[in-house]
Amino acid sequence: MNIIEYFQRHKQSIASNPIIFSWEYQEDIRTSVEGFFKARLNLIDDSILDFREYVNIKKNKITRYTYSFHYHKLQQLIFRYDNTPHHPHISSFPYHKHLSSGEVIDCLEPTLASILNEIETIIIFSK
Repeated sequence: MNIIEYFQRHKQSIASNPIIFSWEYQEDIRTSVEGFFKARLNLIDDSILDFREYVNIKKNKITRYTYSFHYHKLQQLIFRYDNTPHHPHISSFPYHKHLSSGEVIDCLEPTLASILNEIETIIIFSK
């Protein structure tokens, strides 16, 4: 897999997801295996997912140098996953999740698919 194929998978996942009603993105392809992808997804309940990732792909192994999945509604944080190394006390360092309460918890490194699944669950249960 190369960076163009990886970004294409993101765009296909976004375009085919029923909880997303509009979206915009930017991509910066640095080399055939390295690039930056940034998107804003407007969701069916008026919430928004802003995400970005800077990735490298070698031998089909994806390494995210940086990522952030920031989910919010009416400018109020619902959650954010990122790997900024500013919470060394978290057991999953540098991976962590910010909650709306302000608490920061450990987590596995998320994927776009896992984030969209989590958001879909939130939307379904908030109806």
